[in-house]
Amino acid sequence: MQRVVVCGQNTSVGVVCAHLIARELAMRVAVAPASQMSLDALQALATLHGVVLQKSTPKVLGAADILIFTDYSPAADEHGRSVTVAGMRQVLNTAMAAGFGGIVVVATRDSAVGTFFAQRISGLPKASVIGVGTLAVTRVFTRFLATQLQVPEAAVTAYAVGTQQAYALLWSRAYVGATPVLSLLKDRDPAALMGAAIAACERFAQAADDTVMATAVGRILTALAGEAMLTPVTTLVTRGTAALALAQPMLVDARGATLLAPIVGADAEEQQLDAIAAGVQAKLMSIIEQEENA
Repeated sequence: MQRVVVCGQNTSVGVVCAHLIARELAMRVAVAPASQMSLDALQALATLHGVVLQKSTPKVLGAADILIFTDYSPAADEHGRSVTVAGMRQVLNTAMAAGFGGIVVVATRDSAVGTFFAQRISGLPKASVIGVGTLAVTRVFTRFLATQLQVPEAAVTAYAVGTQQAYALLWSRAYVGATPVLSLLKDRDPAALMGAAIAACERFAQAADDTVMATAVGRILTALAGEAMLTPVTTLVTRGTAALALAQPMLVDARGATLLAPIVGADAEEQQLDAIAAGVQAKLMSIIEQEENA
């Protein structure tokens, strides 16, 4: 039975907890919100689904198998990111002091930033700190290709890599079975199809909310419980000389997130990913500088 603690602001915590409870996974769920919140509604839902729900304590944090972090601020800006990192730091310091040695799942709006600092603060192995990354938008890209090419979704391999807000669609590494997708577009208008795919993914990324984040968390927890999946999640990487966090295809199973083999895109795709990495690095350095000057 997984012992899970969900941390963050009340709204995000409530949505993620409700989703996990409704999935009826074998787990104990603890809640560590940024401020006091009523657990009556969640407790009723947990009772309905036979899930144990409790408030978090240092002892509960130390004994947890999985810590899930949501945003601590509704603001999608530099201040919001700093507030979230500060909230994560407080919980992780308490958890590590209590002996936590499990897996951290970062379900923040900017999981590249959250994943980097979660690993930096905790000192946990890279494989044990996992951000939701581009898991959801990859699903949208895959489904788009399956629909356009009129093939089963299970036959399509396609990835979006980078971050939730800035990602590269790896057309050069997209396949239907063993056939490259690009070779199937010879009799179509590739530019129009690519443009439509980008538009579909952008619409999704802009509309994605806590419910989408909760669904991504649920998929990761299912993989950690034994139903392994290969999908882009955020982990620490080194790109060029910079240490940062980005989403790339990883095997997620009971061990955490493991890189099977690096997937390198075409030159234009790699240049796009370099630009995305530079943007992530700028965000990280801004928070680091704030901390050093505090």
